[in-house]
Amino acid sequence: MTDRPNQTSSGARKKVRKIDPVKKKHRKMNQRMILTLLIVSAVTIVAFVFNIINVARRTTSSSSETNTSLSSNTDRSMKNDLYEIGNNPTDFEKQCFQELSDAMQGTDQNAYATALVKCFVSDYFTWTNKDGNYEVGGLQYIFGEKYTTFEEWSRYNYYKDMDLYISQYGRENLPEVTSITTDADTFQTNDFTVNTIDPAKTYSCYQVQVSWTYTMGSSLNASDFVNDMRFLVVDNDGRMEIAEFYDMNSVKAWEAANGTSSNAEATASAEG
Repeated sequence: MTDRPNQTSSGARKKVRKIDPVKKKHRKMNQRMILTLLIVSAVTIVAFVFNIINVARRTTSSSSETNTSLSSNTDRSMKNDLYEIGNNPTDFEKQCFQELSDAMQGTDQNAYATALVKCFVSDYFTWTNKDGNYEVGGLQYIFGEKYTTFEEWSRYNYYKDMDLYISQYGRENLPEVTSITTDADTFQTNDFTVNTIDPAKTYSCYQVQVSWTYTMGSSLNASDFVNDMRFLVVDNDGRMEIAEFYDMNSVKAWEAANGTSSNAEATASAEG
């Protein structure tokens, strides 16, 4: 039996496919790109999940803090049925606002009026959280009939140099109210009559007298800024609002000339 010849001719051999070096390089690049995208996607998913967990923890923590005592928790939501704290409040402003919320839950109108004045003072006379003289603090505590007039007056009077102070000393060095003292017992005084509306309207009125201290940069002098006043607070259909206030130097001068009275009689009515 004759052996069959071994078919090893070149025509019968399988051809070896050659890979284009350029295509080979592109293929490797594509593989690396896909791998990189997979890694980035995985990292993004992990970060997203972590953020969700972190937000959930903060929400739970915030809910827990809401149930703690108002007198010690400055992270509680600064809003109640009638008022909402101003922009960028300091810790002391938060404390005053919490006192106001506490007072509103009780029946002591004197305490309510005093707490309202503290909120106004801590916001209006603090400049470290203001961006310019257009940002007048404490306006929500002003009697509604005088809101617009008082805002305009403040910009052209007490707040008129704020922009200059900010550029010259830096906002962080400006006055910031850090404590408030009630200098006399708050009491209900003569009713407050508003004659600029028709018909004229009379409101129950409370006299509040306070003084306060500041912190500020060493380049400023605390004695250049007012630090004590007498306020008249009216009950405007269940909402306490500041109708008028006077610096104590003016009050003492008037009383020296006219005699001491419960409200210095200069504040018996609002003419405008």
